[in-house]
This record gives sequence, structure tokens and C-alpha cells, in this order.
Amino acid sequence: MRLIVALLLVHLYGQTEAAQCACSTGSLNVRSGAGTSHAIVHVMQTGECATYLGQSSQAEDLTWLHVTVAGQTGWAASNWLNVEECKTSQCACSTGSLNVRSGAGTSHAIVHVMQTGECATYLGQSSQAEDLTWLHLTVAGQTGWAASNWLHVGACGTSTGTNTGTSSVQLPGCPHIVTRAEWGARAPKSHIGNMAALPIYVFVHHGDGSECFDRASCIAKVKIYQDYHMDTHGWPDIGYNFVVGEDGNAYEARGWSEIGAHTLGYNNNGIAICVIGDFNNHVPNAAALATVKQLIQCGLANGKINPNYTLKGHRDVGDTDCPGTALYNLIHTWPHYASGTALYG
Repeated sequence: MRLIVALLLVHLYGQTEAAQCACSTGSLNVRSGAGTSHAIVHVMQTGECATYLGQSSQAEDLTWLHVTVAGQTGWAASNWLNVEECKTSQCACSTGSLNVRSGAGTSHAIVHVMQTGECATYLGQSSQAEDLTWLHLTVAGQTGWAASNWLHVGACGTSTGTNTGTSSVQLPGCPHIVTRAEWGARAPKSHIGNMAALPIYVFVHHGDGSECFDRASCIAKVKIYQDYHMDTHGWPDIGYNFVVGEDGNAYEARGWSEIGAHTLGYNNNGIAICVIGDFNNHVPNAAALATVKQLIQCGLANGKINPNYTLKGHRDVGDTDCPGTALYNLIHTWPHYASGTALYG
């Protein structure tokens, strides 16, 4: 009934009076278009909510709703969604290292480990087990349960913990960006300062080492990059602006605006996105490639990258094989790519 009312309101008035959310009743694929022939862009977990954009479409005897969830916009079948007025989001932020489990109780499998200050979306359900209250959460793409004794719960964006769940890098339309606090970055030795103008170049790099396919492994790699840049090169911090893993996450390095140490001659007017791994003989997986593209689009949409930017591989302006031959050849096909040495640095 709630779905029918929501759809009637959209049909009659063009939009609902209040924001509508579509919450999944089970594991549910969100696709790039209405119908199962379209690519899966996200998998919603039980209780996970998306913003309903007010459009619906019929396909395969199902009603498909246009939604935005986890930085992705797509279509999901209404049979497995409850549509209702969006509630004020509640976040649960960890006071220490905390296991998130597949069910309420320590007998259930660990699906994620929250770090101090890391925040999760609280789905509004709780359960008692082992003399503890367990809260139902979504964090880092995982849905599970964590003990409330080690959580601060409050409205998202308020001071519920050392990391409030908001970030200057996690902008609308961005892929999921793991902040420096979340991956445990070392404090920089110094800050060089911000770029004087919007970056006119986007450089693609690779890490030239082994790859990673889950958050914990990718965090370990990003820490190795930071240690190498700071301890071996003597730089004040990790050199890149963002690092991307084949887990589909982006990792905050110097962020959108700070001058980096990544591409000699172009650190003042370019940002660098480094993909973890060696991509001379093969390209990164679909998750990593999608994240790189979405990160660039997010920067454009939020005024962090010059609309007339030029895309380049590191080797275009330096004596290096970076970002690997296979990845380098691929980015030739992407929008805004221009080969050869940049016009100015």
C-alpha cells in the first residue's frame, strides 16, 4: 500500500512532499536499467535503504524503481522494497576496534572490523544476545550486527564519534571513499598547501606491486605506499590524491585539493589516482575501473576538477612505465584523454 501511495503521489504531483526511501526486504540487485538484462551496479542488503528518485518503469512483469544507493544510481524491483518517508539517518560510531558479525552474538562470522571512530548506518533494529544489545548496521558495503557497548549512536553528521561519518572527500555522487582516519593514516610531517586553482590534469598511476581485493588487504597496501613515500623518499605524506583498490573502494590520500607528490612538474595543477597493483599485462577489475571513473565524475560534479581537464597516464610526462601498459592503453579510450607531454606543468 505504501508503494502504491508513493507512486500515485509521484504521478499526480511530479514529486512527493517528503523524500522517499526504498528499503530492501532481502538481498536485492540494483541494475543500470529496468530489467534483469542490465548490469548490476550495487547489491542492497536486508534493511539497506536507497533514496527513491520518483520514477518507475515496467519490465518483465515487475515494477522497477529508480533509486540512488551507496553512490550508485540504478533500478531495483519494487517487490522486494518497502517505500516510505525517509527517516533521519542514525549513525553508530565505534569507540575502538569492533567486530561486526553476520548475526547478533559472538558465534556468528565476522563480516567487518570497525576501526576507532569509524561510523556505520544504524538500521533501527536491535537484538539481545550474551547479555549485550546488538545493533543492526551497514558499514563498508557489509550489513551485520555489533555490540552497542562500544558504539555511540546519533544523527549522522553529528559528533557521535571521532569520525562523524561525513568527510570533505565523500562528496555527493562519489564512490565509497575510505577516509584517512578509517585506514589509519600517519599524520603528515607538514602540509604543502592547496592548489591555487582547480586541477586541469588527472593522472592515472599504478602501484606496480601486488593487488588487493578486500578492504583489509587494500588498507595494508595504502599504508605501505605511505611508509615508502615518507620514509624512503622523505616526502611529508603519501604522494597521491587518491588510491583505488580492486575491492571497489577509493582511499583518501591527500584528497581533492592538497598539492601532491606524484607527477613531477604537475603536482600544482593535477591530481593523481593510483590503482593498487601492476597493470602492465592486464587491466584492473571492473570494480576498480568503475571507481576511478566515478571518482573523476564526482570531482567534476562537485567543482573539484576543471571541466576542461586533460586525462593522462603518468608515463605521458615522465620516464616510467606507470600506469602499466594494459591500463595505459585502456585510458586512451576514456573521455578527455590526450597523449604526449602536457602543454604546461
